[in-house]
Amino acid sequence: MWGGRFAVGPAALMEEINASIDFDKRLAEQDIAGSRAHADMLAAQGIIPREDADAILAGLDRIGAEIADGRFVFKRALEDIHLNIESRLAEIAGEAAGRLHTARSRNDQVATDLRLWTRAACERVDRAFRALQQAMLDQAEAHADTIMPGFTHMQPAQPVSFGHHCLAYVEMFARDRGRFGDARRRLNECPLGAAALAGTSFPIDRARTAPRSRARICRGWRRKSCCGFPRHSAL
Repeated sequence: MWGGRFAVGPAALMEEINASIDFDKRLAEQDIAGSRAHADMLAAQGIIPREDADAILAGLDRIGAEIADGRFVFKRALEDIHLNIESRLAEIAGEAAGRLHTARSRNDQVATDLRLWTRAACERVDRAFRALQQAMLDQAEAHADTIMPGFTHMQPAQPVSFGHHCLAYVEMFARDRGRFGDARRRLNECPLGAAALAGTSFPIDRARTAPRSRARICRGWRRKSCCGFPRHSAL
């Protein structure tokens, strides 16, 4: 990244400031998923040869297995998860790896990774809330006849059961789940295909990539590429 403009590499302090791999390595699964969908689409559209796509997909699978097994070596010199995966893919797939970035920019790649990660986080939180609701329901049933004072304005008011009190929290957590569900629906649009800013001249197929990442196609890009997002446009 530095070779085209500078005679020497960055100072150690700059490398320390600039490297994000220590935290964005959490995006590895999403980065691989997005790249798999993109590579498959490129081959389906005849933009890259199918044998190159197959080599890329096999390489990405191998990288995913290495990360899952703890064998992948994350390098701070490569700055972020995207360069770490691309560098390893080049070692595995050779020249074919360089074709993965066809019709894709780091901009739409990173935006897609972040949306996929945040969507998964919303789903994890929803499952945790559901388990918490069930625990409160169990307590509500066990204490249906346990009497306690109800409070209003910080003063004892009507007598209620502890079970009834627990059910109030079940309802509160339901509203919290609804908020996370709303956030998930809003972010569940795939930016792939926007490229650096305003699209690409390659004949990509965003309707093919979006369902592979279970998300909608971003508004205004109905005919152009995406990844795990539903086959749907808001238009």
